[in-house]
Amino acid sequence: MRALRNLLKRWFSPASIVAGTMAVSALAGSNPAQAQASRLDEVMQRGKLIVSTFGTSPPLCFTDEKGQLVGFDIDIARLIAKSMFGDPNKVDFVTVTSEGRWPSVLSGRADFGIASTTVYPDRAMRVAFTRPYMDSGISLLVRKDAGISTIAELNNSKFTLANLSNPQMVDRQKRFLPDTKTLTFDTPSAMFLAVKTGQAQAMQFDSPVVDWYGKENSQDLIVLPEMLGNVQNNAIFLKPGDFAWWLFLDTMVQELTTGSRYNEYVEVYQKWFGRNPPPQRFYGAAAAAK
Repeated sequence: MRALRNLLKRWFSPASIVAGTMAVSALAGSNPAQAQASRLDEVMQRGKLIVSTFGTSPPLCFTDEKGQLVGFDIDIARLIAKSMFGDPNKVDFVTVTSEGRWPSVLSGRADFGIASTTVYPDRAMRVAFTRPYMDSGISLLVRKDAGISTIAELNNSKFTLANLSNPQMVDRQKRFLPDTKTLTFDTPSAMFLAVKTGQAQAMQFDSPVVDWYGKENSQDLIVLPEMLGNVQNNAIFLKPGDFAWWLFLDTMVQELTTGSRYNEYVEVYQKWFGRNPPPQRFYGAAAAAK
């Protein structure tokens, strides 16, 4: 709570700080000790962030040829560290598997997670999410020699689809590809290797990652033009029940994607996706048009 007050002092008047912190205290619980027990205070006292992520999901979070974690998600975490400590390197990363990301925050091992993670209602029953920091979707990467050009053609028992071990992928496969055989893996890189070596003819995963694999392996692999379902949202996830910590992270995402830090967001978005992010807000566009 103390850390939140210090951050608020930079932005708001004393009266609004009092009102805001009283609201936070009320939401955190009537017990003063509960109101003080925020991860935000712990992080500020520690002087660095601890963030769980994937190491095998380019271009979001992956290990490069030098053995360093890089990617869009990694850069977003570094922007948060920069905002908190004035140094983008004040962050330690913990690499996890698809199912290991939830225990990493629920156990307190990590302050938050940013790991190519789509928001679903059933996941929100386990962890808290900030507002989305990027749009995504689910695309299919297929082998060229399989002769597949549509989802309907892939829905055949002679083909095998690589999945991760999560219920959302199982549900999508049953809805869109009920006749296709499946193989289950723990990491996106393992799914990709299965497709690359011919163990599977296709894989489903987040569209930015599938697009990356398709671009880097265009001689052998293609991305189908159809997506599996609707456009979705990727968000930061954290242990529920800590309003002050959630409020800071959610505010950071808001300011990066639509507010005062948008220029930094544009820079990292262009770096990893080669195009501009969604426009900031209509007010800016209207003002520029005058």
